[in-house]
Amino acid sequence: MQYLDPRSSNPAKQLTVPAVSGLKGKTLGYLNNGWTSMTKIGEHIADPLKARYGVSQVIYYDVPRSMAPPDGLLEKVARECEAAIVGMAN
Repeated sequence: MQYLDPRSSNPAKQLTVPAVSGLKGKTLGYLNNGWTSMTKIGEHIADPLKARYGVSQVIYYDVPRSMAPPDGLLEKVARECEAAIVGMAN
């Protein structure tokens, strides 16, 4: 069995990105890791996000369960979206 450690290999380096300053007009990525709960939530999340927060679009991406995302997927999400919801567990 292989264990993956999500911590940075350089803990002295602060890994931060600027916070999203609201969702109005933004494109939101929804990365579904295939767990039933993520799929069910994903089926219903776009309309409330648009109505309540002004999200302009929700783009859905499939991520392999219990595996690293395919090469280039995270870069694609970063190009296409200003924020993302990421499925990390069940």
